[in-house]
Amino acid sequence: MNGVAGVFIGTLASTAAGAIQDGPASNNTVQVQRQAGVAAYQPTYFTDFAPVTALDMVSRVPGFGLSNGDTSRRGLGDSFGNLLINGRRPSNKSLSLQTVLQRIPVDDVERIELIQEALPQYDMRGHSRLVNVVLREGAGVSGSWDARLQVSDSGRLGPRLIASYSRPVGPTEMTFGIDTGMSGNRAQRRESRHDANGVEFSRGSDNDQRQYEEFAPSWSMNWDIDDNSRLRMDARANIWTWTRVRHAAYDSVAGNTLTPQRLEHNETENHGSLYSGTLSYQRDLTDQISIETMLLATRDRWEDGPEAYENYDPVAGFTDSVIVSAGAEMEETAIRQTLSWDPNERHSLEIGGEHAINSRDTHLALSENDGVTITPINLPVAETRVEESRSEVFANHVWQINDRVSLESGLRYEFSEIAQTGDAQQTRSFTYPKPSVTLNYRSDDRNRFRFTGRRDVDQLEFGKFASSVDVTDNNSTLGNPDYVPQRTWTLEGEWERRFGDAGSFSLQIGYDWVEDLDGWVSIVTPTGVFDAPGNIGDGTNLRVTGNMTTPLDSLGLNNAVLDIFLEWYNTNVEDPLTGEDRHWSGYREWELSLDFRQTFPQSQMAWGWDYHWITDGEVFRSREYQLHDNTDGDLDIYVETTRFFGVTLRAQVDGVFNTGDDRQRVFYDGSRASGIINGTDYRNFTMGQTYQISARSTF
Repeated sequence: MNGVAGVFIGTLASTAAGAIQDGPASNNTVQVQRQAGVAAYQPTYFTDFAPVTALDMVSRVPGFGLSNGDTSRRGLGDSFGNLLINGRRPSNKSLSLQTVLQRIPVDDVERIELIQEALPQYDMRGHSRLVNVVLREGAGVSGSWDARLQVSDSGRLGPRLIASYSRPVGPTEMTFGIDTGMSGNRAQRRESRHDANGVEFSRGSDNDQRQYEEFAPSWSMNWDIDDNSRLRMDARANIWTWTRVRHAAYDSVAGNTLTPQRLEHNETENHGSLYSGTLSYQRDLTDQISIETMLLATRDRWEDGPEAYENYDPVAGFTDSVIVSAGAEMEETAIRQTLSWDPNERHSLEIGGEHAINSRDTHLALSENDGVTITPINLPVAETRVEESRSEVFANHVWQINDRVSLESGLRYEFSEIAQTGDAQQTRSFTYPKPSVTLNYRSDDRNRFRFTGRRDVDQLEFGKFASSVDVTDNNSTLGNPDYVPQRTWTLEGEWERRFGDAGSFSLQIGYDWVEDLDGWVSIVTPTGVFDAPGNIGDGTNLRVTGNMTTPLDSLGLNNAVLDIFLEWYNTNVEDPLTGEDRHWSGYREWELSLDFRQTFPQSQMAWGWDYHWITDGEVFRSREYQLHDNTDGDLDIYVETTRFFGVTLRAQVDGVFNTGDDRQRVFYDGSRASGIINGTDYRNFTMGQTYQISARSTF
């Protein structure tokens, strides 16, 4: 760890020790019951935060962050989040945990339990912490709604409505939901282009007005068939349309003289739909043995264009254009079978298997219009289909060694076959073992230690098998049918300390050894040299993560809470082109997030802000180097009240600093290893400030 990281961690720990008090200052009736690695937060604990739904309550549990699991991966094995409802996982890839919690009114919550270590009675699924929302019995008809109106930098209005309605029908609970709205953000770019000697020769600006509309209904059913059987069904759809109109003007630069050079114009429409459904059947065979069957089906498609990127001479008019048409269709079908056995209070065993069939069809068509003739542009791997058949068997064991020590171990074994047809044809098979072990030690009620070792294997991203193009950036990416999934061995240690009922601090140190790291490789074809996603060798990553939740009463800020997240990455890989050690593409060395909230219970008011900042990021392509600067970070501020009719009213400003993001692109003569620079581009990109008013409540 470098000196700056050490200073931060030391400061964080000393601040936590000095600043954190026991619970929200204005609430003397707060009781947080602790027993054997579980902390139970009563509803009164959250009163000062003026929660409306269970989502508001869970977001205020100290030291806990809601995670949906890795839903970007295909199948179900990695998509289990860290939330339980009445001791059982409520959702899957069809509905997010945020959606599930937002449908539960505060009055239906009996308590919130924080499970802080692996215990046999809870299925951790690899998470270090779980939250269990325990609902009161006899909850009847309920609903929630959230209406918002956003004003973008361009002055366009963006209304949005999120609503749900739940009611019991005998032993079944039915829930209907809707999420619909539109937005009209405007993107603005400022560009400057320089030659090999650093002399500016071109300057441009463009305005990119966008409009996004979506309609996303959902439906859930929970059916308690009998005392031993439960059936859950979730379904959702998402239908969207995205349009934009872009105008750009470029001037040639000669000293202090600007001369109009060219104009660019393009319009496009992207539309698509997603349909997803999940069925889960659980049955208790005995008091110790239960089974669960899950089925998942998802269908997703989108179309973009045809979009004409038109160029105009300021005097002569139209000169030429590039026409782009693209689209994709994705299918995912999976079945998972699990058997759980709890032979006694200290042991829990889970075994099972999963099989998934996935596919993606991708098409990309390019052509050039010179005003007379439209000529196709051939791009390799523009039309392709990728199909995957993947199976996995797994076993997980939790052993409560004693009242302070628990051991969680697991082994997953994956078998997969991927076939690609179309412009590229290839079939490959993979088999990977993925073991894991976690030791939890609770030295006392305030201090916990966790040590983990695991192997992870990334899934191959289907999009990397197909070519893509960004005409605005004059950048093409070739599909690569030969890249393999990167594999990672990880060692990780974590210390967590609880302060009072409302404060927590955790420090995590991890080290990753990665084989076949994802990056950019160069592929030579008869039509040119292209960048493509590929494997660039083995790499390492040392990371240090600090999290803190602290009330600020000792600083004179009553009923104020600050959440701090700070992470440091030290990545390393040998550059395959230059042979020199460097950082990984896309990773930032530092990331900081701050979340502040202060409530005034007597006046029923609250205000707060959140801030996110990251350091510069680098991208190493075969013929290009990029440097991304987040400038001043992102600050959002809000104020809200619950004084009127039990409705939470909020006014919010997002992107207060509004300085945008900077990017530098360095182009090389041939390979980046040559060191010979052809030119450099500078760009600032911003979407401006947005203003939002919202009202939300439950019934």
